[in-house]
Amino acid sequence: MSARTAPVNRGAWAMRLVLLALGAAVLVAGIGYGVETPEGLVGPGMMPVAAGALMVVAGAWECLKAFRAERAAIAAAPAADAVATDEPEELDVFGRTTKQRGRAVAVVFGVILLAVVLSYAIGLLLALSLMVAVLLTFVEKKPLWVGLLGGVGAFAFGYLVFGVALNVPLATGALGLI
Repeated sequence: MSARTAPVNRGAWAMRLVLLALGAAVLVAGIGYGVETPEGLVGPGMMPVAAGALMVVAGAWECLKAFRAERAAIAAAPAADAVATDEPEELDVFGRTTKQRGRAVAVVFGVILLAVVLSYAIGLLLALSLMVAVLLTFVEKKPLWVGLLGGVGAFAFGYLVFGVALNVPLATGALGLI
């Protein structure tokens, strides 16, 4: 492999750019909803704006980090060519391979999409609580009781902060459960 043909993980770049684009779309949509009500209260667009801004910052940070890492790999490519070794694939701090990390990212995006779809039926707070429970149990490989406790905690936090303290009307969904 020469310095000009250093590997580029196109799938990872696609996910970074999707995160960036989704963040920008959510940010713009949130501004359209209104960040503040005429009474000076938190408007319906506050959370989408905050989430969109966070996604844009995270996406931009990941793009910058990946760009720097790929440039460093290109610079180090001739030295790597000189010493060919059969090292095993590097594991992250959780013992996952690149393939397992990629699968986890795909599952997270799938669960987020499912939570968005479910929010129309069961309400936003229940959908997000289920999302937390599923992510903790199946992606983070925590015991079921930890996932359920995380889901209940997310529900309690969302209800107390947004429903009680900030008095934000919460979307109840078609079933009108919560």
